[in-house]
Amino acid sequence: MLIVSMFLENEYGRGETVLRIVSTIIAIINTLGFYGYVYKKQFYSQSFWKIIFIVTVIDIVVSIIYYGFQDTELGTEGIIFLAVFTFIIMFPLLLGLYRYGFQNQKIAEKVL
Repeated sequence: MLIVSMFLENEYGRGETVLRIVSTIIAIINTLGFYGYVYKKQFYSQSFWKIIFIVTVIDIVVSIIYYGFQDTELGTEGIIFLAVFTFIIMFPLLLGLYRYGFQNQKIAEKVL
């Protein structure tokens, strides 16, 4: 679904397409990391997942700012609501990626 969403028609132009493609690539990597965390499988190194966690937080913030300011009807309160709502929805993923990258885990299998 993430890959298909890159090819859907967008209303914001080329900048939105680039942001969508980058966000989709990050989301695919996040999914792999979250899977590894949940099922205790080690994909790549812990330092890789530290970087991915930071990149994910930056991606979320940039997306909120970009889409929030594109929609002129939101206003400041709307952007704040959008940010809080997004972080609530994304909290399980962010927590899993944080723990996967920043906490020492004894993971039985090293996959890659």
